[in-house]
Amino acid sequence: MNARAERLGLYAGMALADARAIHPALAAHAANPEADAVLLDRIAAWCERFTPIVTLDPPDGLFLDITGCAHLFGGETALLTQVKARLRAQGLSLRCAIATTPGAAWALAHYRGAEIIPEDGLREALAPLPIEALRLAPDAAALLRRLGLRTVGHIQNAPRAAFAARAGQNAMLRLDQAFGRASEALSPRRPPPPLYAARNLLEPITTSDALLFVAADLCADLCAKLDVKGVGARRLLLSAFGVDGKVRRVEVSLSKPAREPRVMLRLFKEKIQREADRFNADFGFESVRLEAYEISPWTLRAANLAPSGETRHDAEAEARLIDCIAARLGAGCVGRLGVRDTHAPERASGWSEQTHAVAPRADGVMGRPLTLFPRAQPIEAIAELPDGPPAQFRWRRIVRKIVRAEGPERIAPNWLRAPDSRLRDYYRVEDAQGRRYWLYREGVYGGDIRPRWFLHGLFA
Repeated sequence: MNARAERLGLYAGMALADARAIHPALAAHAANPEADAVLLDRIAAWCERFTPIVTLDPPDGLFLDITGCAHLFGGETALLTQVKARLRAQGLSLRCAIATTPGAAWALAHYRGAEIIPEDGLREALAPLPIEALRLAPDAAALLRRLGLRTVGHIQNAPRAAFAARAGQNAMLRLDQAFGRASEALSPRRPPPPLYAARNLLEPITTSDALLFVAADLCADLCAKLDVKGVGARRLLLSAFGVDGKVRRVEVSLSKPAREPRVMLRLFKEKIQREADRFNADFGFESVRLEAYEISPWTLRAANLAPSGETRHDAEAEARLIDCIAARLGAGCVGRLGVRDTHAPERASGWSEQTHAVAPRADGVMGRPLTLFPRAQPIEAIAELPDGPPAQFRWRRIVRKIVRAEGPERIAPNWLRAPDSRLRDYYRVEDAQGRRYWLYREGVYGGDIRPRWFLHGLFA
């Protein structure tokens, strides 16, 4: 249906024979739903220049989540004006609206026109709209109309139990979604990237060399975001949005996580130069976006202090470097992490002002956990035997059942440093979910003081 046919009194869903009886000169064409779906998907791809989260609403609608994106285009008003002008320039007719919920935006776009409604004005804006604005099923909408409930305002304050009994729970859900009382999950046509960087150009660029120049800035911006998150990119997607409405994309993959701009740019350069004809647009590109849609944790590695090209460890060079730093900053400012000669786990390692390396010592029969709490946390444990490992324990209000246990490793107290300390029996245990803990029992049964249990560390 076009606007002229609607003015003549025709409506969507009307029988073709009835329509031609009213207007014999009616021009009718066979519908092509497959082509319409392809066109809608192309429009959605074009709209990704405004936001990476675009959801299809067949047969003729789109949802754009512009949260955090509007300021890149001068605000919501400027963004709405730009979307309308550019789509109309491509020969498309549209109605759009911006609201705080998808349901409200859908209702305003279909039944009120293009405007921006703030959250505090949502009730007044939706109240005069017809009941169909809530995206109800045709049967539910017809039933409400027979009951005299013709607008959203008639039901927004209606008793919930009576309204749900007549219109169904789905109608109540749609009402709550429109007013933001219930969440509505939208499924984007493409999963939103964890991190991305974008450029909206003042003037279109037409060559692949200019595109690479913009890509270099985007790589630098993206790597800064990756560094803040502590991750590296594994897969990257560069999208160039053309003035002609087409989107050119190039994807690169990395064998290991990276967050260096020159590494990313080198891969994009090889692909773009190989397909230079595809990236030499006649009308130019007006927007470019770089997405890191697969990321991995970034593992920090110790820097090599040896001169360039020298990979072996030079103990003499290291000693000279330490002496130089100590002479410039003071001996108390130079030290290293070392292992102390003590059996107490909480004092076994620490910062030492000794600048020479200390040979590591063995930690006994059992391995030490990767995560060691600064202070052991008290727990409630139950053991099958008085001097045996625990069968279950309660930590942070959660009961954990033990399926495997190893130990004990007995650590005697340092009677010279802490004469009041007690004997510890350490156990390495594993619960039913595969999580492993390092527990110990302080004290022994049969003494004057009842033994207590503590959690001291967590294994990976």
